[in-house]
Amino acid sequence: MTRPLIAFVFLCLGAAHATAQAPASPVVQECLRLKALEIDWGDREKADKHRKLWLDTCRQAYATNGENPHVKVALAAAMTERPEFIPLLRAAIAQDDTEAMLLLFNDYNSFDRNPNRPDVIPRAEAEKALRRAAELGNAEATFRLATILTRGGPIKHDMAGARYWGEKALANPPKTMRPSDVAVVVGEWLSQSDKADEQLRGIIILEKLAKTGRGDAQAYLAVAIRSVDPVRARQLLEQAVRTYPGHAEAPLADMLIKGEGGPKDEKRAVTILQRSAYDAQHSKWMLGQLTLEGRLVRRDVAAAVKLLGPWSQWDYDTRLQIVRLLAENPEVQMGYPERFLYTATEDAELGETGAMDALIALKLSRHTQFADKDGGCALALRAGLKRDECGGK
Repeated sequence: MTRPLIAFVFLCLGAAHATAQAPASPVVQECLRLKALEIDWGDREKADKHRKLWLDTCRQAYATNGENPHVKVALAAAMTERPEFIPLLRAAIAQDDTEAMLLLFNDYNSFDRNPNRPDVIPRAEAEKALRRAAELGNAEATFRLATILTRGGPIKHDMAGARYWGEKALANPPKTMRPSDVAVVVGEWLSQSDKADEQLRGIIILEKLAKTGRGDAQAYLAVAIRSVDPVRARQLLEQAVRTYPGHAEAPLADMLIKGEGGPKDEKRAVTILQRSAYDAQHSKWMLGQLTLEGRLVRRDVAAAVKLLGPWSQWDYDTRLQIVRLLAENPEVQMGYPERFLYTATEDAELGETGAMDALIALKLSRHTQFADKDGGCALALRAGLKRDECGGK
């Protein structure tokens, strides 16, 4: 390469670098500032005025700085019409903007997944965006992915994956959360691992937090050490139930019923569960299991399903249990049956263990809300399953 040509190349590179380092124009700065402002969206008049200014400013910024991914995201965030802002998010995603990836996933999760209309954003695209954002180090996306993997829907649940991404979140917690709040959740996930090293790491995290008096950490630690030190586990739960009842009531009641770590007290256990707070979903789950079994309380399948319902949004095994119970008990009615069927179908499509078999059985049952012989037989045929109800095909 001749010297004049070399000099020309370096001049071009220098110019490009200077352009990249140049400060954003005033209109771009104002667009990004308006996006970052904390607004009381409950005040409709002020919120509408802010959104109009934000939208107008970002449209101006986009007109002159259309290749800036931050401007694309800011403009997309100001918009309310999905056909307008989704293409902007996709364009920013093509430039590896992790905020756009997270926004795309959140938009899918909030406005798609509807039993009455097709998805605007395909599920696979939404999952890919969230995973890519986590891979690129977006702290919010990392913790969100980890959390969704613990329960499934719209991504197949995967506790090993949840622990992996959870530990990533420990090292880089979201700005919207206190590090200790991330630690207690991840500590609980790790403490329940089948791998001894992960379990130990989780217990160490929970021990440290429990010593500060955090009731949720005390409850999670109690569950983790229950099999090896039931006496201490019960003591921890007795402490935790005073400050974090939603975390401690169910395992404490179970230990009271079984007489682990201290005297058996079935009456107190049932009282704890029946008096639990409205939002103590795990306590309702356990009371639902007792109601289903007819143990210590009267057996009532319909009441049991109702009690199990709230916890099922956080736990795939409970969702599967409810689908099977409905197939076996067609007289039990569900509130919002279309939403429930969508979730059961989503689990089956994601390949959750047992989900397809349970969905087919529900459709082939006599349940007035879910019976669908043609649909059930079509699913069985697609899954390669022979069912007597379908003529053995």
